[in-house]
Amino acid sequence: MADLIEAQDRNNRIVLDTTVSADTVTKIPAMNGHQGDNGRVVPFVIVEGPKHQPKNMQGKSIDLVGTDHDGRVKVSGSTYKPINMAVGMLDFTIPGVFYQAVGDYQQAYFRIKDSNNQVISTINVKFSVIEGADYLTLGDSQIYNGYVQQSMAGIEQDVANWVNQVKAMLSGTQGAADIANSAVQAMLAAIQSSQVPTKGGNNVLNGDNTFHGTTVIDNLKSPSLDNLRNQMNQAVNSLTARLSNVLRVDNGWTRDYTLGGCLSRANNGNDFALSKWHIMDTLNIIVGRGDVRVDNDQDYNESQIYLPWTVDNADMAMAQIYHFEGYALPRLDINSKKLNISLKGKRHEIERLSLLIISFDR
Repeated sequence: MADLIEAQDRNNRIVLDTTVSADTVTKIPAMNGHQGDNGRVVPFVIVEGPKHQPKNMQGKSIDLVGTDHDGRVKVSGSTYKPINMAVGMLDFTIPGVFYQAVGDYQQAYFRIKDSNNQVISTINVKFSVIEGADYLTLGDSQIYNGYVQQSMAGIEQDVANWVNQVKAMLSGTQGAADIANSAVQAMLAAIQSSQVPTKGGNNVLNGDNTFHGTTVIDNLKSPSLDNLRNQMNQAVNSLTARLSNVLRVDNGWTRDYTLGGCLSRANNGNDFALSKWHIMDTLNIIVGRGDVRVDNDQDYNESQIYLPWTVDNADMAMAQIYHFEGYALPRLDINSKKLNISLKGKRHEIERLSLLIISFDR
């Protein structure tokens, strides 16, 4: 059983000790909130060592991860305001989604990461959500990841830029159509004539001529038509070349990957497979879906997928395992083919796994 200790206060700041044992949980009443609270700010000071010396947090970040009373996983993102990071002082804002389900958090901890986004310390904490008398329930507690919200804002901007490029391309094709229209007008002017043609004779038409009904020409030659054909071919080739760089499949469905940790192949005919799509310029989407086997006796497992392509922790990754109590949290390494996944699934059984990575060419 974990040891439960009360949080200490130092100069009106809650003390977070990075050197407590892994089976120690710090109870922090200041984090308790009513259902519907949003933006609760808790002042902290990060310390380390037996003498609780202030920890230098420069170049580091901190976030909050928890599983609420209803079993929904919450990840805050970096929702803190630095006060004096050199001595570990910061004000942490707890997002409103942490105060949806009434009751004690099943598990909660602060994660401290270094400049490479690697977790270097975790601090177990305990807090509760109290029923709010004036809270209007809008539905069940939801899974939340603050980092995904931040990444999606950037993706929306990329999509907007892509739409603008397509509009510019279409504008260019309109210019090509205007050129073609001018060439047709020139051709019509060239075949006008002022003489009456004779059947079977060689006729030169210089005046205005009007043809009513169907006109059949077995062999039509004209420099204007040749020029029009060349211009149309150039316009089509230019448009085809542009569109070929907008959306293409770089790699169809492939199983050229390696699984590690608690994951292994299902070998049931529906094994997990990957596909890579090129969207625009250097932007790509990697999609994965299929069955995997979870081979572990623990509820919370660590695993790896070694991809056939290089990705980076500056990219965005989302994953989901299809089990009613399961989840999958992907973590990208720096400029690597390795994808780490923390997951919870039914043990020693086959589960369906989905993966989405938005990345750039490397």
